[in-house]
Amino acid sequence: MKQIVIMPGGFHPFHAGHYELYKSALKAFPDADMYVAATNDQKVRPFPFEIKEKLAKLAGVKPGSFVQVKSPFMPKEITQNYDPEQDIVIFVRSEKDRTEQPKPGGTKKDGSPAYFQAYTGKDLEPFGKHAYIHYLPTVEFGPGIKSATEIRNAWPKLNKRQKTAMVMSLYPVTQQNRKLADTVVKMLDIGMGGESEPPKKLDERVDYLTEGPRGLTPGTPMQDLIGDYGFFATFNLAKLADKAKPGKEQDLKAVQQRAIKSAKVLELLKTDREKLQFIHDMIKYIQPHMKAHMRDDEYEIYKPRIQKLLDLYKAAAAGVQESFTPIIQDYLDEK
Repeated sequence: MKQIVIMPGGFHPFHAGHYELYKSALKAFPDADMYVAATNDQKVRPFPFEIKEKLAKLAGVKPGSFVQVKSPFMPKEITQNYDPEQDIVIFVRSEKDRTEQPKPGGTKKDGSPAYFQAYTGKDLEPFGKHAYIHYLPTVEFGPGIKSATEIRNAWPKLNKRQKTAMVMSLYPVTQQNRKLADTVVKMLDIGMGGESEPPKKLDERVDYLTEGPRGLTPGTPMQDLIGDYGFFATFNLAKLADKAKPGKEQDLKAVQQRAIKSAKVLELLKTDREKLQFIHDMIKYIQPHMKAHMRDDEYEIYKPRIQKLLDLYKAAAAGVQESFTPIIQDYLDEK
């Protein structure tokens, strides 16, 4: 008897949250055959299977595990290789999808148990009779970001620099490969309905960038800092006011609005010295307000993002060939 674990979904796009669910499933079912099931249906959104597969591979899904199917919850393309009289099929979903169809449980018209049942780990029937649905914790892969829907809603509002920053957050492998990040931006533009190159050409470029014989130059510390700050200011802080202590919503809303405006101001600055000073001053403004007005548990979620921004700042300041070397205190911990 084998266990087949299947992670079904639309994956518009496949992102870091999906990969965290994939890793959780591997940990929960270490001896199972693990698959991710996706369609090539482009009626609602123009995400061809080829792009979904490439993004899943960039995120970290094992080669051969991402399978094209006609129906994610009736994946005959996967189950045809197994015995319906012996093998067990378990679908894994995020906890946030618990209210989405299909739901486990219930009965058929004749009173017998429905095909999909809740996974309990006990008395499991082969998939010729039942399949099981198991929910795993939803992972927040960026402050306030839990779904592809939120990515799709934000994408059209971002400029090129901000899109690159988002890509580097969603697919960490691109953080050391600027050209690959730019290619993924174009891939997402296709899926989000923007203009870009044909998928086949992009697929070939991704293969070259990830598997080609030559190394590629990563972004400079200054580029990384600017991209990360733009992403932080416009996307990570998008729902900041929702994390406020009672009565402090307006304070955090003002921080959010100023941060968004700062991303536009940063684009107008000419020299690295000006940009470093500006980001330095914005961190000094944003972080104390967050710490003072956010709920403590929410602030702890944002804390690593601020630390990453500080680390990038220090790296950029050290790399600039000018006499501008201000020292940033560690704003995250009181001295």
